Amino acid sequence: MKKYVLLSAMLACVASGMSTPVQAQAVATKIGVISYWGTNASLYNQLPAGSLALINPDSGIFQGQTTTLVPDLASYKSIVDQQTSRNVRLIGYVPTGYFNHSCNQMGVCQTWERIEAQVRNYFQQMPNIKGIFFDEAAPANWNCAAFVNEYQQLRTIVKKYRADATIAFNAGVPDNCVVTATQAGEIAVLFESDTSSYTSQVQPITNATAAARAKGVLTWHLVHSVPAQADMERVVQEIKNRGADYGYVTNIGGNWQAGENTWGSLPPYWARETELLNGSSTTASSVNWGNLSHKIVNKASYLCLSATSGHAEQQVCTSAASWNLVYQNVSGQNFYKLTYGGLCLTAGSSNANAVTWESCTLGDRQLFAMREAGGLVYFTAKTTGNALTMDTSSAGSWASAWPYSAASSQQFYFQD
Repeated sequence: MKKYVLLSAMLACVASGMSTPVQAQAVATKIGVISYWGTNASLYNQLPAGSLALINPDSGIFQGQTTTLVPDLASYKSIVDQQTSRNVRLIGYVPTGYFNHSCNQMGVCQTWERIEAQVRNYFQQMPNIKGIFFDEAAPANWNCAAFVNEYQQLRTIVKKYRADATIAFNAGVPDNCVVTATQAGEIAVLFESDTSSYTSQVQPITNATAAARAKGVLTWHLVHSVPAQADMERVVQEIKNRGADYGYVTNIGGNWQAGENTWGSLPPYWARETELLNGSSTTASSVNWGNLSHKIVNKASYLCLSATSGHAEQQVCTSAASWNLVYQNVSGQNFYKLTYGGLCLTAGSSNANAVTWESCTLGDRQLFAMREAGGLVYFTAKTTGNALTMDTSSAGSWASAWPYSAASSQQFYFQD
């Protein structure tokens, strides 16, 4: 398992004069909502920037069990477009039939042809959608050996239409069969149940989440039947402690037979939940942790910041070297100069969104404030105030600079 630097532990080490920080995994849980909200744009507008949520017209993009598009498709497309402009990532809901592909019956089976038609139409009809959420992604009759082939076929369908799409598999159970079948960069829903089950299953949830993160799989925990704000605060802390990348807590119960619409609205403590799950884009104070030397890992991609041919980019961490972060105090403010291979990360001059890699002689353009947010860091340029941002989650993707929005593409942690 790779060793990660927990930033809070690093801060303690710096304060005590230790030269080597404690090694642990840094986790900042973000908001990931199962949003069965129809065309209620007001609910989507309450999602903070950087959130992940679903678009789900009618248990998919089709009417009932047909392959006819829903009649109000334009309303759903409008929601996707609007939320994209707010830096909220929406992925399309697709049921998969619990590994049964012999028929098309809700909650029982879905043919491969209908699954592919759903995926194709989401990407064709909603170009700004970020990916696909595969529900019912565990067999009705448990068979661990079936996961790898099932997930590979679903993955192949998505990649056929968009190579860089986000893929989420909702198995809803903390099991290594799920983790084994999921690939780095994909999302595995490892828990979807009530608060008492979340408490009683602490060890399998923690173990499966750790195994997923060790191979670069993002994890998502969904907890319902959490009645009061104090209970929510406790559960959110448990979600963080167990290392989930995405989390969501609601007071609504899970008994749909009794009319409980678990994911049909937001909970009454939503404002407080967004605070706890790092939904706020408020700029944090810059930090002084002294001079540092570490690989810099992007939260969205789990790839390492690198540089070549005059630009900064990201690559697999085994092919990237450490950056030297040299602390500088400028008029009482904390900044860092980020050097790699003898050259410096540089903010654009005429283009405020540009980031280059140049000789370390360009003054303030090569100073960045490092700010801590929920156990991760982000870097803002002294000259523009824009935050270092990875353009996509792919290896070779370039770095740029944009206003900070708490997006995972703007957040980083350190690795030795």
